[in-house]
Amino acid sequence: MTDTVDVKTYSDDKCFGQKAPSLELLEAVQGEKIDLQPGKVHVLYFFTTFYKGAYPVNEEFTKLSEKYKDVTFISISNDAEKEKLERFLQKLILDDKSNEPIRMKTPFVFYDEKKATAKLYTDVSGLSIMSCPTAFIVDKDGKIQWRQQFLQTYTVKDSNFENQLLHVINGEELESNGPRPKVDAGEGEAVEADDMSLF
Repeated sequence: MTDTVDVKTYSDDKCFGQKAPSLELLEAVQGEKIDLQPGKVHVLYFFTTFYKGAYPVNEEFTKLSEKYKDVTFISISNDAEKEKLERFLQKLILDDKSNEPIRMKTPFVFYDEKKATAKLYTDVSGLSIMSCPTAFIVDKDGKIQWRQQFLQTYTVKDSNFENQLLHVINGEELESNGPRPKVDAGEGEAVEADDMSLF
């Protein structure tokens, strides 16, 4: 399945430069309730507790939040029930290979009831559905500068997400993967490739 999922972020992504939707509909589960703050860079990490293959990505975002203290990291759960998230945050989860803890310890973890906020970010990205985990980088002016989907087989270390975050922090031009390639729809008609969904 992962062979058919294109996780590359292209330079013509519809969300780039768009105003990031408010976080006012979210419910704080870890950390205090906040919204996007002018003058600060934010990383918004949408995840689910049931996709166990992506648990290492949770640890990667925890480490990024510890490394970049001036960036506000907000993890947003798209689980069906808040209680599942609360139980998940209390669990000790160990990596199958290293036996090291896999944490979800970003300063802020919010619950997104009925995926209301995820739908806002899906709409601004021009997607029919947003696969989790997906992360957005929002600049100091409140505009989305980068969007990245992750998989069990494509984590933060496999992507240029951290480099892009550094570019946003420093006010630099981001790296480009070029525009989304066209795919042949048959009879000579070219269309843009659709984003794939895991769920």
